[in-house]
Amino acid sequence: MAKFFKISIEDMLKILLELKDDRKDMGINIEIDSEIVYLSTNPLYGEIINNYFEQETKPKKLSSASIETLSIIAYKQPITKSEIESIRGVSVDRIISNLEERKFVRNCGKQETGRRANLYEVTSKFLSYLGIKDVGELPDYNLLKEK
Repeated sequence: MAKFFKISIEDMLKILLELKDDRKDMGINIEIDSEIVYLSTNPLYGEIINNYFEQETKPKKLSSASIETLSIIAYKQPITKSEIESIRGVSVDRIISNLEERKFVRNCGKQETGRRANLYEVTSKFLSYLGIKDVGELPDYNLLKEK
């Protein structure tokens, strides 16, 4: 930012610290980490803002087919589409596309052998949707991962 405004880093930091102090009682805070500046929600207003966005952006419910597909990916990742279809017994093209669009699964590479099919895994957004930080927190994860 200092380069953009053609001022020294010290002057930019001084301005940002003043702005940060001026905004401490407002809805958006200015956070400074090294030379990176972030805008964040003021914790004083977090609940109000969360309530607003929950009403505005309620996620669509997942279909049972999507839940089943996500479960397979979560417990078997990385996994190919054909492996998922083999387990489910039906095509998952549309489901995978929808889950990628929602950012619940992602392509994490190619299979090393054979026709080098895409590999899929669940994302941190999906884990957050479930309220967990890691797939290891899924019920019976270690037991089912081995099967």
